[in-house]
Amino acid sequence: MENKISQNTNRKNLLQLLWLRLIAIVGQVLVILFVNYFLEISLPLPQMFGVLLVLLIVNLVSFFRYKSQKQISDGALFVELLFDVAALTAQLYFSGGISNPFISLFLLQVIISAILLRQIYAWFVGVVTVVCYVWLSFNYQELHSLHHHEDGDFFNLHLHGMLVSYVFAAALLLIFVTKIIKNMQEKDRDFYLLKQQSNEEEKLVRIALLATAAAHELSTPLSTISVILGDWKKADLTNSKEEFLQDVLVAEEQLGRCKKILSNILLSSGKERLEQAKAISAKDAFDSLVKSWSDLRRPQNLLYNFCGNADKKIILDEALTQVFFNIFDNAFEESAKWVSIKVEANDSEMLVTIQDRGRGFAAEILQEIGKPNLTTKNGSGLGLFLAVSVLRRIGGILQVKNLENGALVTVKFPI
Repeated sequence: MENKISQNTNRKNLLQLLWLRLIAIVGQVLVILFVNYFLEISLPLPQMFGVLLVLLIVNLVSFFRYKSQKQISDGALFVELLFDVAALTAQLYFSGGISNPFISLFLLQVIISAILLRQIYAWFVGVVTVVCYVWLSFNYQELHSLHHHEDGDFFNLHLHGMLVSYVFAAALLLIFVTKIIKNMQEKDRDFYLLKQQSNEEEKLVRIALLATAAAHELSTPLSTISVILGDWKKADLTNSKEEFLQDVLVAEEQLGRCKKILSNILLSSGKERLEQAKAISAKDAFDSLVKSWSDLRRPQNLLYNFCGNADKKIILDEALTQVFFNIFDNAFEESAKWVSIKVEANDSEMLVTIQDRGRGFAAEILQEIGKPNLTTKNGSGLGLFLAVSVLRRIGGILQVKNLENGALVTVKFPI
């Protein structure tokens, strides 16, 4: 998204370049006519107007590209500026080389590239202008007057030309830089709005993750209480006081568990996503994560294996931790007697595979993994959707597939 904003800003800047080039073309036409007919200095008009014609054609092609393409890259702006440098070099070659007072317009190209382009592109434009400047020192067509002029007259003309060149460059820079600053301000505003939107989306995702956590963790104690209440409806409580008291104790225990779960969730909701998280070794992080989940769910047979670079430092924040809890819970609900968790750490990414021996995923879930409200159970279907959303934000992916006996979920995310 940030790249898209930058490209949209480049598109606006391209339009400013096209207007700047059009002004430069008109200005060159006026200067060439003035020098050739008023100052009576002979210029190769066919060649110089030919250069302007080519530059005008390039401007028209670039304008059509501006209209047809919604996004413009830094490389496209770089090529546009190289066209301008090449055209200026050709015009100076036909009009005296470095003795032409408009040689200073090379600096205008360097300033524009420094404003618009990334540093490597701007430096390249600067090097190209230096090369062109040096080449024009030895390769150019000399200016000839239609009438005899003293050296002092040519020097005065040179000074006047420098003044015109300065005024021309200053005016273009003022017009251009003002527009570019406006575009940059709009870009900064778009980045701010994008960041604000991202923060709001992150809060919503975390709230949804906490909601799915509550659904998973509260389901067991609430189911136990529901069973007890169902038994009470059928039982003769007057003749089974001891059983009644035992059920009350179980119900109180389960209610206490619900209260503890809700307290933990409320506590987690107040934590920041990354500020509270610290980088620890990958093995310690997943050992602690799997142990915490195992202590809560107590699966009958949990196979856990960690391999790879155990000392690699990673951060498991609240959102990512809850993602794995949700995935582990899904496997546990399908296969309470057997769950396998394998973690592999390498130099650049973490690979976590979770396998169960349940029914496997339905065909619609395999085809549209990560879309909300896709579930074959009595739930919201938000678990996998939120997992995919959180992983996508950090450059990770989630893949699922069915095995002959059960399902396999694979999670990859960069370290």
